Amino acid sequence: MIGIREIFNALAHHTPLSFENKMHTLYYKKMDEKVLTYLKKILKGLYIEVTEDYEGVLFELMSDELLEGWCWQTTESAILFFQDDDCIERGILKFGYNYPDYDHSWICFTFEGEEYVFDSCLAILCKKEDYYKTFLVERRGKVSAREVKRTLWNQIHMFHQERTVSCEKSLRQKFLNGEEREIVMSGPEDLNTPFYRNHVGYKVQTEEEKIKKIVAHYYD
Repeated sequence: MIGIREIFNALAHHTPLSFENKMHTLYYKKMDEKVLTYLKKILKGLYIEVTEDYEGVLFELMSDELLEGWCWQTTESAILFFQDDDCIERGILKFGYNYPDYDHSWICFTFEGEEYVFDSCLAILCKKEDYYKTFLVERRGKVSAREVKRTLWNQIHMFHQERTVSCEKSLRQKFLNGEEREIVMSGPEDLNTPFYRNHVGYKVQTEEEKIKKIVAHYYD
């Protein structure tokens, strides 16, 4: 592997790099611990069940490299805990001369006035500009956290729409407390929609009108 100075020089001159060298670049630029602490705090309520194979909290699954291949589902589940103006971006990453272009999604968020990328499937947390420069990102879709949350809440309301107004609040609260069956979200082949190619069941718990915990079950 070439050294970090050679990698930066190659990037500056638009010289092709291998995937390993690109990852080494982002590791070298890894974030301040307070950014990671912020993410762990807001995402502590996300519990993921991947088919019938394995389950756990997001950061445990990420560290064990068990989220690769589940980028659509994971970004859409995680973004529900972010600020409304944070977003999912989707598009093409260029890994390097030994790899084909990679269809992918990641989360862009703002922390203390700086833009970052959180890519749980590739276990990357870095400044957005570094992510885009390293992978020569071709963005093809974008959806805000606000839109994803609204779509999930609308689906919850639709789930109970056949009920009478008098009992709807009680039934909805049961669902939010995890006492009702999960809501399964499926989306179209449109990169700008909240649930793109998703097939995930959600059980949601809230506190003071905010999402406190989600159990997200990924289906094949």
